[in-house]
Amino acid sequence: MKKKHAPLPGRRPQRGAVMLIFGLTLVVLIGFAGLAIDLGRFFVIKSELQNAVDACALSAASQLKPGAHDSNALIRAAAYGKVFITGADAVRNKVNFQSMVPDPNVLEITFATSNPGPYNVVDANAAKFVKCNYPLAGLPIYFMQVLNLIGLGPFTTQTVSAMAVATRDAPTAACIPVAACSAPGGTPSNNFGHNVGEWMTAYDGVSYGTGNFGWIDFTPPAGGAAEVKAILAGSMQCNIAQIGDPVGQNGNLDTLQEAWNSRFGWYRHGGAYSTAEAPPDMTGFAYSNLNENGTAGGGNWPSGFNAYSGTSSVPGQLNFIQARAVNKPYQVADDIPRGIKTNQYDAPLNATQLSTLGRADRRIVAAPVVNCNVWNTTPGNQRPPILGWACVLMLNPIENGSTASLIAKLEFLGLASDAASPCSGGAGFAISPVLTQ
Repeated sequence: MKKKHAPLPGRRPQRGAVMLIFGLTLVVLIGFAGLAIDLGRFFVIKSELQNAVDACALSAASQLKPGAHDSNALIRAAAYGKVFITGADAVRNKVNFQSMVPDPNVLEITFATSNPGPYNVVDANAAKFVKCNYPLAGLPIYFMQVLNLIGLGPFTTQTVSAMAVATRDAPTAACIPVAACSAPGGTPSNNFGHNVGEWMTAYDGVSYGTGNFGWIDFTPPAGGAAEVKAILAGSMQCNIAQIGDPVGQNGNLDTLQEAWNSRFGWYRHGGAYSTAEAPPDMTGFAYSNLNENGTAGGGNWPSGFNAYSGTSSVPGQLNFIQARAVNKPYQVADDIPRGIKTNQYDAPLNATQLSTLGRADRRIVAAPVVNCNVWNTTPGNQRPPILGWACVLMLNPIENGSTASLIAKLEFLGLASDAASPCSGGAGFAISPVLTQ
């Protein structure tokens, strides 16, 4: 008989070891492949969910009314935020590979006065930011569950969350740093006591009490004349969220008359502004209801009402819409507003120059509404709060001369937020919600 040989010293049987190593390797390979597949799936779900909460935040922010004393603003904001997952738009905001509509009971909508919060504000008059958060829990993990076999789990379900923060954006153009005075008893619901087409004083030396001329510094005392000048001549940026904030700037600020007049295509000899630095409107045509002696009932618009789209009793006078359509220049030879010293200025831009250099939103502007009576009853550098925003037409350049003759007027065209006003929804007054996070 043939003898069986014993295993060599130091060697052990290898039978089955390869299969064990292969099995463990296969589990790990499948696990890592599953990691890529499952994470990719969660990434898609996250993107879908982000779209939904972005829509929620933008829609909710459109209803924020800080400083407007609208007690129902947050109720409307929450309802608008949920519309995007409950109403007709829900089909466009499905998640989990478009297989499900987010649950409105899971959606979290909270408010804050600043970002990053805290998001616990319940005062509709103070809330300036809205946050929409949605945690989508219980999403099954598929391929990575194989890692549970080697003790790397448990991998069963996953929660994917998305969050968005939005606020109402500031106007990006066409505001002026001069007061639109609220009438006694005026509120947003009654246009602050004004009628569309009504003329109001924008700037003079007698209406606002000692030392005040109606100028508005939006960040007192930091802004000062430099801020007012920058808005009038250049960027025109005002922050609509400043409703309720105190504003004001006393003093005549003579150099700002020059910036104001540039919007009419009229520039001072050797002055501080050019058409590049301070572009004009599409028309410089001015409107006045004053006789040469300063009494009402004269000028090219004796009624002192609705120069924007109305008709003058003086034959041949164009309203603002008509004047802008033909780029009508500021009139030097006829019916100029009383008191302007033409020898201090270059010739006004002509129609061709206004057509090529002008901008359509330089005289249709938003002005902050404040209680100007504060300046009269308490002289000095008083700072009344912004009550709202008016859409106005700048009617005429600022006159030069004695303090008593300094005057410029605005025509009230409605609240800047009103759909019917020329400012609403366009470059003139962009009240649009924007994502901030």
